[in-house]
Amino acid sequence: MSVYTSVNIEELKIWLQDYALDDLTDYQGIKSGITNTNYFLMTAHDRFVLTLFEKNTIEDLPYFVDLMAHLAENSFLCPKPIFKKNGTALSILKNKPALIVTCLKGKELTKPEVNHCKAMGKSLAELHVKSANFAAHHQNTRDLNWIKKTADTLLSELPKDESQLLREEILYQEKQNYKLPKSTIHGDLFKDNVLFLNDEVSGFIDFYYACTDYLILDVAIAVNDWCVNDDGSFDEVRLNAFLDAYKKIRSFNDDEDRAWNDVLRLASLRFWVSRLKDFYHVEEGELTYTKDPNHFKKILKQRIGGKILR
Repeated sequence: MSVYTSVNIEELKIWLQDYALDDLTDYQGIKSGITNTNYFLMTAHDRFVLTLFEKNTIEDLPYFVDLMAHLAENSFLCPKPIFKKNGTALSILKNKPALIVTCLKGKELTKPEVNHCKAMGKSLAELHVKSANFAAHHQNTRDLNWIKKTADTLLSELPKDESQLLREEILYQEKQNYKLPKSTIHGDLFKDNVLFLNDEVSGFIDFYYACTDYLILDVAIAVNDWCVNDDGSFDEVRLNAFLDAYKKIRSFNDDEDRAWNDVLRLASLRFWVSRLKDFYHVEEGELTYTKDPNHFKKILKQRIGGKILR
């Protein structure tokens, strides 16, 4: 979440006339994250989040709106889309697709402890169970094909050791033949996309990388952020707490157990490439935040050289 598109309060007040909301009293740009423009919207009684989508067309977005609505209807803690008076949720603001969702209580963690990882594992498994009957499918736009295409734009700019590591890991992943359960995944469950209240998960946010893909890829993405030490290695106590809580609700099958280490590598590769792209190909914005790609290079090297996890 960043601010690339500036909106003033008078523009917002006019635009909000299509919604049955209290009058806007204040608004604030949200700096954390890197993909879309986001604002907090404050009214007399509530707070909401406004997202302006910088790279999506309005035709790209109904899947995400429908998914959040489905999860909210099934008592999963996530933002609920706010619909306009005409019954639609998506709109156009400053020539960008825009969506308002409820603002959940709680705050993100920077240093999760064992009990937080246990709560995360439980909540992620609940997400996978409650989204299992969500009928819509959406291709992962950051799959291995995206990784390869993006890497091609970066290789000439990287130091020799990094370009070699990137080439070798892509070749390794191309040789894998994953036959794993697929369903709806969040796709971006980093610490800044989860809110906690009184040491319990109060909601998952930022569903705009959600897609249909391997369920254990979602788990791998999460544990690569929630359960790591500064050097990229796993804190095994936090990791085991996360996985044990997840598997009490949805256990891995044999294929998932065998593929687990390789999918951990795939998740590491995906976010290393994503951060390299954002670092070397910076986009202009009023408030922007670019994350350090070296963090995921360390994680990838640890997953390649680490012990086999089951």
